[in-house]
Amino acid sequence: MSRRRAGLSVVPGFLLLLLHSTAFGSSYKAAGNYAVGERPVAIAAGDFTGEGRIDLAVANAGRTVSVLMGTGDGTFSKAAEYDIGVVPGRLIVGDFNGDGRADIIVADDSGIKFSVLLGSGNGNFEAHIEMGAGQVPAELASRLQPQTAYRSGTQTASVVSADFNGDGQMDQAVAMSGRNMVSVLLNVSAERGEESAGSVNLIKNGGFETGSLLPWYQGRDGCSGTCKNWAVLRTDPKQGHFDAGDQGNIELRQDFAATPTSSIAGVTFYLRHPAGAVIAAIDFFYSNGDDDEYAVDTTDSDWDSFNVTADLNPGEELSGFSIWGYSGPSPQTTYVDGVAIVASN
Repeated sequence: MSRRRAGLSVVPGFLLLLLHSTAFGSSYKAAGNYAVGERPVAIAAGDFTGEGRIDLAVANAGRTVSVLMGTGDGTFSKAAEYDIGVVPGRLIVGDFNGDGRADIIVADDSGIKFSVLLGSGNGNFEAHIEMGAGQVPAELASRLQPQTAYRSGTQTASVVSADFNGDGQMDQAVAMSGRNMVSVLLNVSAERGEESAGSVNLIKNGGFETGSLLPWYQGRDGCSGTCKNWAVLRTDPKQGHFDAGDQGNIELRQDFAATPTSSIAGVTFYLRHPAGAVIAAIDFFYSNGDDDEYAVDTTDSDWDSFNVTADLNPGEELSGFSIWGYSGPSPQTTYVDGVAIVASN
């Protein structure tokens, strides 16, 4: 049986589990990417219509909030943009004025200046109201803590966890600063792109069972503290006898013959971090020179399985793939195993 530990944030109509929920043996599948405002710095979830569907609010450094309405099946509407009067550093959803409707409260980094968007109850919000710290209800002010923004690959990312499709499992929405985008990952039963007759794994040595990294190689290095390069390890591998790991924001990359994304059936891998819920990044490299980066979030200290097939660009040719280690205040090893990119012959 799965066990979860989480802080609870009460929003009218449901309980929301925030970042650092624990779910053993979790598996996540990319379910969509959504454009938001300039340089998102924080993300929160709530029910903005009272219909029991979970919606998203994203605070952007360009002094806006992006609101994405949930459909209840794990997908979201195009973002609506609302101006705010502060450069945001903190964001929550709560009932500011006691009318039973979800509002959006944004604070600056210092927690001194606030912008409030009052909800109408139908998914729309009134123009922002500015106020000081003493004007915000104490219960809401106490929840306005800085959200951890993890350095991940070439950008920072913030995460909120909630049940976006009503299946009782905690899903994830990741706001990525470098791409002005929110990526949704649905919690699903393990879906692995295993090789079968008529298919081939573009990744060689995806489980590091040769005892060597090759043909993987170390790419970009964004580490700013104590780091250790990628190496083959024998630390509780997910499968076989080996896994690979590093300490710090360092890229592990593999290139292969350009392959149409239309022929790729699955992009899957296992990721583990002893610290639990941390952010790592992946990159897709295309033959036209495009480099698309996405963030993924581990939920616990056990292995998590990811299926990011839906993040592939249609109509392009994939020619490389990379995974970044986690760079945080307490350096610990990021482990990876079982990388597979399965394409038809």
